Amino acid sequence: MFIEQAVAACFVRRSIDGFIYCLPADFPAFAGHFEGYPLLPAVCHISLCSDAAARLLGKAVELAALKRAKFMSPVLPGQEVEVRFTVRPDGWYFAEVTEVASKKKVSQLILQFAECKK
Repeated sequence: MFIEQAVAACFVRRSIDGFIYCLPADFPAFAGHFEGYPLLPAVCHISLCSDAAARLLGKAVELAALKRAKFMSPVLPGQEVEVRFTVRPDGWYFAEVTEVASKKKVSQLILQFAECKK
């Protein structure tokens, strides 16, 4: 299963401010990252943002550019995270990924998306 499909399958619901995902223990990216202490890889934070952007915009999108990524806290199996966006005046998206239960910020990213050409 591709990570994008696995991320989409983790979508739970839209919140007032963003998009909520539950990352179960059997999420494929946890296997081997890292043995004995599974945590969500950085690429999956980006995939969460891409999936949330597609839901926000109502069309399939893909990452066009990543300007900055900051990872403050690990995302562990079983946690729910929320992805929220702020559109900046320059057209870039500022994304914050927050752990739902604790409201703790786990990552911040500045990204651009492009419509998928399929």
